[in-house]
Amino acid sequence: MDRATYWHAIDWLAFATHELPAGVLEGANGATESECREMLDELDEFARLCERLSLAGHGPFIEACRWHFEHYAHYLGRRRHFSDYGTYVQARQGPLRIPPPPDPPRWLQSRPG
Repeated sequence: MDRATYWHAIDWLAFATHELPAGVLEGANGATESECREMLDELDEFARLCERLSLAGHGPFIEACRWHFEHYAHYLGRRRHFSDYGTYVQARQGPLRIPPPPDPPRWLQSRPG
C-alpha cells in the first residue's frame, strides 16, 4: 500500500509542477486557489509518508512543491500585477523548477503493477 501511495504522489506532484514556471496544474487546467489548498494537504500527507518510511532527502523536493502551491494561489489573486507566473516567481526569488525527488530505496523502486 505504501509503495502505491508513494508512486501515486510522485506522479501527481511531477504532473502538477511540470509546466513551471508557467504555472501549477490540476488536471488539464491551471490550479485554482482552493485546489492549491487541497494540493498542500496532499503534499503534507506525502511528507508524513516519507517521514514514516524514513525516506531521507525528499525535503528539497517537498519544500519546492510547497512553495509553488502556496505562492501560485497568492499569484492567482494578484495576477493583474504581473505579466506571468514566472515573473512573479522571480520577483519573490522562488524556484523556477522543482528539483527531482531522490531515488527511493531499492525496496521502493519498483512501481506497483
